[in-house]
Amino acid sequence: MKKVEKLKNWEELCNDGEQYGDPTSELTQDQKIIFENIKDQKVLKIQDAYLFVKRNEVTRAHGIHLASLVSDFEPLNSVHTIIITHNNLGPEGIKIIAESNSLPKVDYLHLGSNNLGDEGIEILASCDLFSEVKTLNLEQNGITERGAKALATSSALTKLTSLNLVDNRIGDQGALAIANSDILSNLTYLHLGGNRVKSEATKTALRESKNLSQLKTLKVF
Repeated sequence: MKKVEKLKNWEELCNDGEQYGDPTSELTQDQKIIFENIKDQKVLKIQDAYLFVKRNEVTRAHGIHLASLVSDFEPLNSVHTIIITHNNLGPEGIKIIAESNSLPKVDYLHLGSNNLGDEGIEILASCDLFSEVKTLNLEQNGITERGAKALATSSALTKLTSLNLVDNRIGDQGALAIANSDILSNLTYLHLGGNRVKSEATKTALRESKNLSQLKTLKVF
């Protein structure tokens, strides 16, 4: 794994007299990519691993390295939105991010297409760092019934208002766990498209759930 160096915070980077006008001069190439993808100091948006590596190098080692960079990147201490997709974070990567002492509690988290699997979802669902998240997108992460149940019983995700699980594999039992969840009672948007939810009884349970009484948009097919 590549060495992650201790970084200056945003103000130090931008106001250092020796590098005035070039706040990235002391950063590694990968750190520069992260810095350049922070919008208005509020939004981190990294949707393409090919910013860092070639197409055949989007390995789990890359995802772990990226997670290590992000977890200790002080210029991210003011963001409220994190969007990292298609970077193969895996459960190892989300564990590194979840244990960060530098990242703030964001309210918008999009980790689609990162091969998190059920193990990664269980880590996310139990992490206090994500306790302020209101919008959560976990599309295409290989999530099954086990992962859906972790979300439905999460100790952290109590403020969710929007949950996107499109193109996972939670099935009828995973969908029922969500329908019966007290934790997810604040949801106004739920996307379960492409999740192998076959039973009409399950779809009815979602539509008529007393626990999901605030839902305004439900997508299940």
